[in-house]
Amino acid sequence: MAKALSQDELKALVQTEMRQSLGYSSSRLSQARQKAEYYYLGLAVGDLSPPEVDGRSSVVSTDVRDTIESMLPQLMVTFCGGDSIVEFEPQNPDDEARAKAATEYINYLFFKKNNGHKIAYVWMKDALLQKNGIVKVWWDTRFEEAKEEYKGLSQIELAQILDDPEIEVIAQQAYPDEDDAKQRQQAVEQINQQISLQMQQVPQANAQQPGQPPGQANMPPANPAVQQLQAQLQQIQAQPPEMLYDITCKRVKTGGKIQIDNVPPEEFLIARNAKDIQTAKFVGHRVQRTVSELKSMGYKNVDNISGEDQGQALNLERIERLGWNDENAYLSDEATSADDSQRKIWITEAYVRCDFDGDGISELRKVTVAGNELLDNEEVDFIPFVDITPVPLPHTFFGLSIADLAMESQKTKTSILRSQLDNLYLNVNGRYYAVEGQVNLDDLLTSRPGGVVRIKQPGAVGRLDQAQGNTGEAMGLLDYIQQDLENKTGWTRYSQGNDSDGLNQTAQGMNIITNKADMRLDLISRNFAEGFTELFKLVLKLICQHQDKKAQVRLSNGWVDIDPREWRNQFDVSINVGIGLGNKDQKVNHLMALLAQQEKVFPLGIANPQGIYQSSSELARLLGFKNGDKFFSDPAKNPPAPPPPPDPAQMQMQAEQQKTQMQMQASKEKHMMEMQMRERELQQEAMLRERELQLEAQKQQAQSENDMQERQHKAQLDAQLAQQRMEFERWKAQLEAETRMMVARIAAEAKMQPQPQLDACFVDGMTTEMTNGLTGVNDEHI
Repeated sequence: MAKALSQDELKALVQTEMRQSLGYSSSRLSQARQKAEYYYLGLAVGDLSPPEVDGRSSVVSTDVRDTIESMLPQLMVTFCGGDSIVEFEPQNPDDEARAKAATEYINYLFFKKNNGHKIAYVWMKDALLQKNGIVKVWWDTRFEEAKEEYKGLSQIELAQILDDPEIEVIAQQAYPDEDDAKQRQQAVEQINQQISLQMQQVPQANAQQPGQPPGQANMPPANPAVQQLQAQLQQIQAQPPEMLYDITCKRVKTGGKIQIDNVPPEEFLIARNAKDIQTAKFVGHRVQRTVSELKSMGYKNVDNISGEDQGQALNLERIERLGWNDENAYLSDEATSADDSQRKIWITEAYVRCDFDGDGISELRKVTVAGNELLDNEEVDFIPFVDITPVPLPHTFFGLSIADLAMESQKTKTSILRSQLDNLYLNVNGRYYAVEGQVNLDDLLTSRPGGVVRIKQPGAVGRLDQAQGNTGEAMGLLDYIQQDLENKTGWTRYSQGNDSDGLNQTAQGMNIITNKADMRLDLISRNFAEGFTELFKLVLKLICQHQDKKAQVRLSNGWVDIDPREWRNQFDVSINVGIGLGNKDQKVNHLMALLAQQEKVFPLGIANPQGIYQSSSELARLLGFKNGDKFFSDPAKNPPAPPPPPDPAQMQMQAEQQKTQMQMQASKEKHMMEMQMRERELQQEAMLRERELQLEAQKQQAQSENDMQERQHKAQLDAQLAQQRMEFERWKAQLEAETRMMVARIAAEAKMQPQPQLDACFVDGMTTEMTNGLTGVNDEHI
């Protein structure tokens, strides 16, 4: 099983990979880039050094610089001439609006928040001069502190500032508002004047009034207006004065942002066998940071850094680049300062593939090393560098630059120019011979117009036969070298527009030549386009991963709320640059022909307003106007324009046709209405007849139901009466039996008593009478 790496082993691995990488030291790559730098600057050093002979020419031809500076304007127009470099394409039909918002927002971040114009210029210039241009894109989490001062704030303004979570107040001073005090004083004076006027209008009592208490004579009566004014005066005086505030605060910006920076060629390191950045086993960035920057990036052990690598400060490429303006570029800028926060430290931010956790599978890790300290060690999912090269070499990372193609021609032209200038100098200021003792040397050495040289015999002085070079052949050789340079770089005098004496003066011939040159430049642009596409993919990925809140920005549709969390990195990226065959004039002509064809087929429905708008906007861009919306309106954003008024004759014809059609339509509608009315009448009659039958049937059914209910009710009453009779008969029989028993008991008791016995007939008659009386009552009740 694989063994996990310790911190020391990981640091040793990174340092080993760094020393074995391309660009670490003065290798062949470093020497080639250093050579390209002084060729571009036109310095007479290295291969371009003049001979060590006094008086010889040291002129340097500037073919590398001229070629690169001639290509850059067209490349900048190609990539930065419009509002968008790339476009994001939706993967689903529902993502159209999100893809458009992502396109505008990412281009906004590139151009407005990161100075994309400068980044693109330096990126492409590095590629044209130093083989590969490198940019770095990352989510910068550094917090920035800035001191801010505000004066004369009101309480509301102070509260608004304090609500900002980025603000921390350091010092605060409060003082009364002078304007408010003046306004209060003016209000008090006005009220006092009004009180005086009111008091003067009140009549004075000069004598004692009847019924008035003693001591209150000559006092003015109470005035409600005066009392109200006095109340206002007391209210103004009771209010506290308005205060103003002066504050000093510290703004700390956190949360992170997209950062895109150009990387100098000598600071970029890559494994020797790498073919591209994302698959390389080692990629490094050796950069200089201050102690303050490192701490703001979150590194904790910055104060313990010692034994840092100072070799990068003496890098010959860096010295060559900085030495143009700084004669002390070789000196280290690590001099101690009273402010330790500004001390600069060389760090190496390495991206290395290794098996750190010991699971047997290599993972991509970001490891930051400074001297003897390991500042950072974390697993990441991509390497934040993107490169472009004008002439890629198959199966290798570094390609060829335009400087590589032009340096040999510049060297040869420099040699020829120096020879011609030396011949010219010698021709103007040639050497002479003089016979010793036969010539006055003072006269010979004094060069003045009309001067006389005194000699003792003819032939005592003469000019040496030298510096008689063939200027015609030299100029022909220079033309050959210039043609050779154009063949190597693909950038001709015709493309630059400065060859007025060209052999081919026909329009067709010029188009052929310029088109061939543009094809070479278009190929370079397509190579660069791949790098721009990769850059914007990384920007979209970082935005989706790290931006955790909405951002309100002003895009083409005004102020828009952008929330990248809804995108989830779900778009394809397509390059949107002005790459195509032909020069600018030809593209304009092609677009004019396209617009003419669109107008021709527009009535047939083959072309639509949106397509015409796109062609017109592209034409405006090619004509040099960055925003075509100034001249053309997008039909998708504006309501359709009303159609033009038709011809009067055509209007009359259309009116007659409409009248005839309306009459025919009216007649047809009348017939249809009559048929519908007759059909409705028949339907109504059928419905009425059916309703009558239903009512009759319901009536008969109701009568039958009533008769049946009556019979059922009568039967129920008869049954109830019969049942009541039966119950009465039972009750009667029971009562009779009870009566007899009672009579018998009475009779028995009577017999037992010593009284005269009752007559049996009397008893029986009494019993019968009681029974009959009871029966009569109950019968009447029933």
